[in-house]
Amino acid sequence: MKRTMLAKRVATVLSVTSAALFTALLAITPSQARTTDFGVRGGVYPDEDKAFLGAEALFGVSDSKKWFGNPNVEQVLVSSGDLTTVSFDFHYDFTNGHPYTFWAGGGPTLIHQDKERAGSGNTNDAGVNLLVGVGATKGEVRPYGQFKVVVADDNQAVVGMGVRF
Repeated sequence: MKRTMLAKRVATVLSVTSAALFTALLAITPSQARTTDFGVRGGVYPDEDKAFLGAEALFGVSDSKKWFGNPNVEQVLVSSGDLTTVSFDFHYDFTNGHPYTFWAGGGPTLIHQDKERAGSGNTNDAGVNLLVGVGATKGEVRPYGQFKVVVADDNQAVVGMGVRF
């Protein structure tokens, strides 16, 4: 029974991650492809008291090099069921030309929750992310930290760290 639940969870994570990254790749123009960064992230959803893992793309959406698109997917490691978010965030970098930057932004998110408990069922919820972060801009591997508030039917605060390459 546990093996079936684990297989289902892995299949769901792979499907959602593949769909999100495929969608992000379709949104990238050939000129942006040369400057697109990819990354991995992890952190915690404190309200759920659970960790998450995620993947992302980051690309410029303006010639000023201050506005960025950041599609991403996060899988919360809940003990029963699934909690997955697929988001298309945008953010504005406040500094330019420094070894680090601060940003603020937001974007739409889709939240899928499969509770796998009798009577609970699946839920899909649309929401909005509001975020602030700080991260390195120089080097092959650039660490960052981010605080996000998910405004939806079930509001969440999220603390994350990641690396982009």
